[in-house]
Amino acid sequence: MKVLLVAPTIDTCFERLPSVGLMNLYLIGKELGCDMELLDLSQFSYHRGLEKILFQRYDMVGISCNFINAAPYCMRYAKDIKDKYPDTLVISGGNHATLVPEDLLFNGYDYIVYGEGEKTFEEFLKRRLHGREVKDLNGLYYLENGAIVKNHPRELIEDLDVLPLNDYSQFDLEAYFKQAGMRYVSIETSRGCIYNCAFCSTVKMWGHRYRHKSPQRILAEFEIAKKLNLDFVFIDDDDAAIAEENLRNFCQLLIDNKMNVCWGMTIGSNSIREESTFDLLKKSRCIKANISVESANPRLLKAYRKPHTIKDNKKLCKNLAKRGILVENHGLIGYPDETIREILNTYFYLIKTSPIWIVSILEPRPGSDYWNNWKGRGIPSQYRFFGKADVFWGRYKVIFYLIYRIFALFYFLNPTRVWKSLFSKNKAIRYSYNRKYYIAYHTIKQNFINFLKMKSFFARMFRD
Repeated sequence: MKVLLVAPTIDTCFERLPSVGLMNLYLIGKELGCDMELLDLSQFSYHRGLEKILFQRYDMVGISCNFINAAPYCMRYAKDIKDKYPDTLVISGGNHATLVPEDLLFNGYDYIVYGEGEKTFEEFLKRRLHGREVKDLNGLYYLENGAIVKNHPRELIEDLDVLPLNDYSQFDLEAYFKQAGMRYVSIETSRGCIYNCAFCSTVKMWGHRYRHKSPQRILAEFEIAKKLNLDFVFIDDDDAAIAEENLRNFCQLLIDNKMNVCWGMTIGSNSIREESTFDLLKKSRCIKANISVESANPRLLKAYRKPHTIKDNKKLCKNLAKRGILVENHGLIGYPDETIREILNTYFYLIKTSPIWIVSILEPRPGSDYWNNWKGRGIPSQYRFFGKADVFWGRYKVIFYLIYRIFALFYFLNPTRVWKSLFSKNKAIRYSYNRKYYIAYHTIKQNFINFLKMKSFFARMFRD
């Protein structure tokens, strides 16, 4: 069976990295004897990407639909594929596909693998290879008589060590390395979250059960990174420190085995309790930590159901900085009744506590508290505004927009950041600074393109 996996065209301004999830599925299909291909169309136009898909016929095309700003393109693939190859099976999976299946199933997709996909995908392929029915499989959505059928959910994978160990030998990563300016990949060490933040879809996707790979398995992935001579590994978990003891144990293994690979992670403001953990991070060559502080205002932290306080974040930033670990605090603005003073308070806090910082706009993402009340659900033209700081709520839309851009300019023109983005000796640190300029450039570029196309933000912001 000939199977194509697709990372779709996506309208975003963020970095480009190979998809860990699709590579897992590729390796699973290979193990079963399928003729597998993986195609990353993330930086191609839709039509150019479609040409690549249609270049030859496949028995099955699987398209990842993780992010809302990829959905407008994902919603078109199935019909266009079936126009030329009507017998090709088209399936999808990922965050958006799981949480908004109607966007895809009513646009020509045959099945959606929802939630955690590896086991469902493996069983799906096995049955197709043997000509067996798949409609009773746990973890599937499909249409029947015009209505969406949701089968029973798939049991979560308790032991994440059973996931494929990817040595990257079957994937060409050079294009990613070239764009980043260093040899860099992300890995996954855990799934799930014990919290339930109002703006997040993690719990809806992975559940409340927090599962993590063993320290030995994480060490094995770092050993591969060392063999590949990688400059940096980023642990792409929502919070890599929820299981602090596991974090400590794999840090110790990295130290004992002299991995000497620079790495970074995202952590919560109160996830690390033991101060000695920071020393292990430093010794194991953790050089950067992303921290989701979100707001400097207690009222908004409570509204977002964040499990930490500003005091927690200050303590974490101090402990990391003391060890020379680069801190990147993440802020969030745009709560419907957020005041200008609260926005400024968050910005000044980020400037004070972290050398590099990034601010996102509160977007009504699927699975969040704000999705069901958003009038743009199911409208591809509205989805396109996500991921480019264009979705503003509340009464002061124009003022929020201007504040966001003024502080982006302030960040952009800071001479220290300019210097470090160009001349820092550590490639990963240089990349961390430089990436903000990449995001700013592409955001401004996209805003300008939208303006030229008469899709002006200002008309939307003045609208009630």
